[in-house]
Amino acid sequence: MGTNIDNFEKYIGVFEILSKCTDDYLFILDFIEDHYNITKRATEIFNFEQNDFYNALSIIGESVYPDDREMLNNNIQDIIDGKSNEHDLEYRWINKSGNPVWISCRGQVVRDLDGRARYLIGRISELGRKNKIDNITGLYREVRLRQDILKMDRASAKKGFLLLIGIDNFKDINERYNKEVGNSTLQVLAQCITEAVGESASVYRMSGDEIMVFCKGLDSILSDPAKEMYKKIRSVVDKKINEKGYRLFYTISGGSVYFTEEDNTGIQYIEKAEFALRLAKIRGKNMCVCYEKLDYSEYVNKLKMQEALRKAVENNFEGFELYYQPIVNMEKACIHGAEALLRWKNGKFGMVSPGIFIPLLEDSGLIIPVGRWVIEDAMRQCLEWQKICPGFRVNINISFVQIKKSNVISDIDLCMEKFGFDSKNVLFEITESGELETGYSTQNILESFHRRSLNLAIDDFGTGYSNLRYIKEMMFNLVKIDQAFIRGIRDSQYDYMVVKQFTELAHSLNLKVCYEGVETEEDFKCVRELEPDYIQGYYFSRPVTSAEFEEKYLGKENVF
Repeated sequence: MGTNIDNFEKYIGVFEILSKCTDDYLFILDFIEDHYNITKRATEIFNFEQNDFYNALSIIGESVYPDDREMLNNNIQDIIDGKSNEHDLEYRWINKSGNPVWISCRGQVVRDLDGRARYLIGRISELGRKNKIDNITGLYREVRLRQDILKMDRASAKKGFLLLIGIDNFKDINERYNKEVGNSTLQVLAQCITEAVGESASVYRMSGDEIMVFCKGLDSILSDPAKEMYKKIRSVVDKKINEKGYRLFYTISGGSVYFTEEDNTGIQYIEKAEFALRLAKIRGKNMCVCYEKLDYSEYVNKLKMQEALRKAVENNFEGFELYYQPIVNMEKACIHGAEALLRWKNGKFGMVSPGIFIPLLEDSGLIIPVGRWVIEDAMRQCLEWQKICPGFRVNINISFVQIKKSNVISDIDLCMEKFGFDSKNVLFEITESGELETGYSTQNILESFHRRSLNLAIDDFGTGYSNLRYIKEMMFNLVKIDQAFIRGIRDSQYDYMVVKQFTELAHSLNLKVCYEGVETEEDFKCVRELEPDYIQGYYFSRPVTSAEFEEKYLGKENVF
């Protein structure tokens, strides 16, 4: 049934009164007059010059995030065409800073006696502001924390701080028990923190298992009051765990940042506290770390480097190159093959050490596409060199991330099929680590290498956690003794005996042995007595480019 509404203005006064009773923005859109009126507070946030304007649909359209305009236009057209009598969408508006803000817009259509859409009357909610109270802990959420930081005056800021508390290994609690136990643990933690800080600070629930303490205007003679507060909180938590008979044991870490007179926003302070907490967990958990500018600068630099790596991958692996280090066959006293070693050069960062950029590739997952590129490029190069030196073999490093998070076997199969590559001419080196040891799936993948007659080596042998198990299960063809043992072999009887015993054990099981890190003639003379199968190190050559390797070593009578 149609309704006749003639007096638009009389509803505006009512809306202004109602708008003071809600955090939502109320609006009326007049389709006939193309006129829009929204609660005045909206003009403080969104890109509207005033709250009352004509040419409404055009102006609103320009304020909507570009990707969402088609969805909004389709809904408006359905209303005009009589296909819909309501508007209920979640989309983005642009705020005054030019950033998108998610909103929920709901309204009802009022039609005139002829059935034409006359008004759309409703409300708009900022989705990020609605969740103010956490239902699990009863604490205020992050949106309230940001508001409170912004309200803080400079006098309070001088002695204030944020302290972010997180449960160590909280994911394990949810997985070992259930989500209800996890929620209960969060409730107890919130109670402990609230009890520990008392009236001296405010407490807020952040994302996941994290709870923030906001302290301002603290009058304290302590040199590090944030760390002292962390200790007090941990003491209360430990007491609660003890009272419950250690039925559920956990530890907490903390990250703190002190307010300064620098022009930091609430978001920046929160990010710094999050960074400090991340450092606490990296450094061993069950501790509190205070934000330091130098640590944060290094972290930001790593993020920038990681982004540069991502762009390099997107730009056809720009800046990546394989260097090759010769591997000497001790029985034949000649070069047996080479290990392919990844290098990366960037216009901004220069030549970056593999010890820096490879962990960044692994953390980001970029090691998976880069690893595929390495396998293909190394096999292609090896085939070229086999034309000069038949039987030449290449060693290729495989990251544990490739093993756990990609189908590395399929990558290898496709590459070998593409080039017609013989498996006897490639050996894959896998670094021994706790990561490699874990899991049934990892074991299956290693067995898949074995079934395909793909040669495997344990790299950095002696530094991991499962040496004898690997040897016992005969999963590998070659053991590469870590260079840390080799470099100390002339000065340490312990290192000498470790290398000697491991070499004899491997040979008794028909495994080949390679020594890494042989740098001097004295090193070479010493390790040669232990009869390794292969030797690799600066004594023979540093890793060099493919062109330099070919010029120096291929087709040459290099006798050692």
